[in-house]
Amino acid sequence: MPEFNEFKKISSAEWKLKIQSDLKGEDYSTLITHTSEDIDIKPFYHFDDFKKFKMLSGNSFVIVQELMIANEKIANKIALKSFSKGAETFRFIARKKFDFKQLTQQLDFSKLIFQLNFSDEDFFKKLYRFTKGKSVILLNPIGNLIKTGNWYINKNKDFESLKNIQEFVPPDYPFIEVDVYHLLNAGATSSQQVAYALSQAVDYWENLSNKSCPPLYFHFGIGSQYFMEIAKLKAFRVLWELIAREYGVDTHYKVYTKPGLRNKSLLDPYVNMLRTGMESMSAILGGTDYLSNLPYDIFFKKSNAFSERIARNQLIILKEEAGFDKAMSAAEASYFLENLTHDLARKSLDIFKTIEKGGGFTEQLYQGKIQEKISQQAAEEQQKFDEGKLVLVGVNKYVNEQDKLPEYEIFPFAKKRKGQTLIPPVIAKRLAENTEKKILEEKEN
Repeated sequence: MPEFNEFKKISSAEWKLKIQSDLKGEDYSTLITHTSEDIDIKPFYHFDDFKKFKMLSGNSFVIVQELMIANEKIANKIALKSFSKGAETFRFIARKKFDFKQLTQQLDFSKLIFQLNFSDEDFFKKLYRFTKGKSVILLNPIGNLIKTGNWYINKNKDFESLKNIQEFVPPDYPFIEVDVYHLLNAGATSSQQVAYALSQAVDYWENLSNKSCPPLYFHFGIGSQYFMEIAKLKAFRVLWELIAREYGVDTHYKVYTKPGLRNKSLLDPYVNMLRTGMESMSAILGGTDYLSNLPYDIFFKKSNAFSERIARNQLIILKEEAGFDKAMSAAEASYFLENLTHDLARKSLDIFKTIEKGGGFTEQLYQGKIQEKISQQAAEEQQKFDEGKLVLVGVNKYVNEQDKLPEYEIFPFAKKRKGQTLIPPVIAKRLAENTEKKILEEKEN
C-alpha cells in the first residue's frame, strides 16, 4: 500500500484549473454561493489558504428543559418527571413573583436556572438565599428593552438594582443573561447576532463596573443554516476572548442555545422536529455549554408531555446514542469551517465597531438603528421565502395539498404590542406566518 506522502500535493490553483476545465466553458463564479452575510462560499477549500486560528469550544453540553411558570405545583411535577427522563438541568421562566418553595420541592437547586422577566431586587435576594446560591438566577433588562420597547422599570433603576445584586452575590456568580435568541427570531443575520451579543455585554460592563463584571450567560438561537450556525458560535467565542481582553474584564461565560422559531411552521408541523434535530447538532458542534430543545408545537400548543418528551429525547439521542458530546471538536481543522468562522468573525467585528462608534448597543436602540438593520434583513429574507428562493419543506415547497392546519391553543402569529413604549421593540416573526394566514382566510371564506 502506498504511503500518503507518496502522493503529489495539488495546489489550489491546479484544482481551480481542473474545475474550470470540467465546467466546459461555464464561469467558475457560478459555483460561488453568495450569502446574506456578504460572505461568499467557494466550491472548494484548500490548505493553501487555510486560515488557522485558535478555536474555542466546550468539552460537553448540558441537556436543559424549559418551562414558563403558570402553576407552581404543576411546574414542579413536570420538572421532577423531566429529570427522571433524562433532563440534566431545568430552566424556569417567570413573568412575575412565584412561590419558590412549592416550585422547587424535591428538586436539586444546583440543577435549576431561573429566568426572571421582571425586576424585583428583594425577590431575587430571597430566591438566592433559599437556593443557597446553588441555582442560577438570570436578569436581562436590555433584553426586555429589545423585546418590549421598555425597561423593567427604567434604565437607572434597572441598573441600580443590578449593581446592588452584584454587591450581594459572590464575584463569580452569574446573574445577567445577554439575549440573542429574540434577535434570530426577528430575522437578524448570524454576523449581526454575534456583534449585538458582544455589544450588549459591553453595555453591561460600562453600566456596572469595568473593573469587575459577573460571568455572563449568552442565549443564542440556532437557525437552519447548518454550517453557518456552527461558525456563528465559534466566531462568537473567538471575538469574546479578544474583546474581553481589550476591556480587561473576566472572560468567564456560558453559551446557552436553543433552536429558533423563525423557520418553524403550522404547516406540516412534524417537520419542525427534523429542523430542531439539525439545529441542535449545529449548536453542539459549535460548542454550546447548555442546550435546550424546542417542542415542535411550542408556538401553537400549550405545554404537553408528548412534544416535550420528543424534544428532550432528541437531545438524549444526540448525547448518549450518537455520542455528540464526545465529538464537540469534530468541526475543528476543517478548511471550510475555519475559513467560514474567520470570515464571519471579521464581519461581526466590523458591525461591533460600528455600533460602539455610534454610542453602543442601547444608544443604537434608542436611535432605532438596530431595529432598522434587523427589519431590513428580515424583509429581504421574507422576500426570498415568498419567491421560493428560501425553502421550507412542506410550506413553500413539496406542499401536501391535503394537509390541514392544526388547531391552535396559543395564538401563533406575531402580535402588535399595545400601550406606550420607550422605543420601537424588535418584533419576532416566523417566515411562514403570511402563508398560514392566507390559508386560514381562504378556509373561512
